Amino acid sequence: MVQAQQVQLQVDTAPPPLRIAVIGAGAAGSSAGSIVVHPYNDPSLGTEELGGSVFVRANKNMFRATEEFGLNVTDLSREDDDMTVWDGDQVILTYSGGWWDNLKMLWRYGYASPTKAKDLTMEMIESLLKAYTPSLPVWPTIESISESLGFVNQTAQTGLEYFTSHGVAENFVTEMIGAATRVNYAQNVDSIHGLEAAVSMAANGASQVTGGNYQIFEGFIKHSGAKLYLNTTVTGLEKTLTSSGKTAWVLSGDSKIPYVSFDQVIFAAPFASSGITLKGSSAKFTPNVDYVKLHVTLLATTSRSARPERFGLAPGSHVGRMILTNANRNSNAQPQAQEESDDPYAAYEAPPFNPECSGPGNVCARKVAEKPDFRSISYHKTIVRDGKEEHLWKVFSMERKSDQWLEEVFGEGTLGWIHRKEWNSYPVLPPVKSFPPIKADTGLWYVNSMEPWISTMETETLSSRNVVDNLLQEVFGHGICPHGTSPDGWGNKIEDKKVYGWDC
Repeated sequence: MVQAQQVQLQVDTAPPPLRIAVIGAGAAGSSAGSIVVHPYNDPSLGTEELGGSVFVRANKNMFRATEEFGLNVTDLSREDDDMTVWDGDQVILTYSGGWWDNLKMLWRYGYASPTKAKDLTMEMIESLLKAYTPSLPVWPTIESISESLGFVNQTAQTGLEYFTSHGVAENFVTEMIGAATRVNYAQNVDSIHGLEAAVSMAANGASQVTGGNYQIFEGFIKHSGAKLYLNTTVTGLEKTLTSSGKTAWVLSGDSKIPYVSFDQVIFAAPFASSGITLKGSSAKFTPNVDYVKLHVTLLATTSRSARPERFGLAPGSHVGRMILTNANRNSNAQPQAQEESDDPYAAYEAPPFNPECSGPGNVCARKVAEKPDFRSISYHKTIVRDGKEEHLWKVFSMERKSDQWLEEVFGEGTLGWIHRKEWNSYPVLPPVKSFPPIKADTGLWYVNSMEPWISTMETETLSSRNVVDNLLQEVFGHGICPHGTSPDGWGNKIEDKKVYGWDC
């Protein structure tokens, strides 16, 4: 006979997993937007992105993601060597990388200003790369990281003020750095803050994922294991308490939204334009951030280049495949009748004071013609359709461009496929000293707090990582990497391979 001995079984019960909602699935939301089209709606002709189409070598999260997700990268850096800069009246510079163009650059700007601007840009990059090391793993506010990296003065000044105060000649700032801020952020260098102006100059190693950068964000979502709700609109966010007295959040809106409470919510979209109503929470996402309404025109044309005559050049003259612009301060812009299809916000910069603008029914009700009349024109690639070559170009402008305007640029009878899109592309980035909160309320986190500081796909992934790090510290007492992770072996150079969040 066997006597059974009674043993009390001890069972360790793990706490239930956190339920986290991420609202928004662009660069930030999917890593915690790109808009994709096909020429002629034919996938066999490849993919074109209306925005978010380029990242650079200093973007460590973006490049690391391409390696982790097995994505091929196309190097675009050589395209920068075929550039024309236009001010609306005349071409002020053409550059194709040869010795004669280098001599023209030296003659116009000297040696000191381009060198100093490059040094200031590299100093900015090396400071920012500290965010990829354990020496600066987590920050509670944007103000704190800006101070830690030494960027407070840069964000408090315009790009023009920042660079000229460091010895860069004004003509180089307005012409070259200004061209970079206009193509990257659709804003002039005397209105955008100095840090973002420096970011605009950090274009070394410009690249894109073959087939589209959207694949990076698809990869983030796939590898996260998160449940994805596409085309699902959230209209309400309510703060509640559970039966045990813990904070919980309930989402409302589209019928596809699960009616469950969430322990944490990561808000990865601009709150002011989201249309979401908060209930039971006093969270503030201020200062509010306005966005630039940008018109993007993608087109196919049989022309290999823009018409030189459109830019005041003799027939047969070379026009670069990247046409940049700078603000024409000498332009005597005159009011013009507004076309039916024009965007009423077309003249983003305020026109010069006009004494006739007093009272209704005057020229103030009409758009002022801006010079230059676009932000940038860039060649993308050549496709073969029906046995014939066509060339894809992208135009950034502050107003809708008509077919007639496009024919003036590329030639009558040369146009094929045209796709137009207006969207809130970039935050308006004036000098700033205060930023929206990272933690807006208990269990409510705001990734877009970084947008008015630095606005790129890469910094949104940095902001997302920081939000997750803060969340883990608060809930579990430790972050993404173990306590005491040594900074030894982590460098803050572009070529250093280790990246915080990936390698610990």
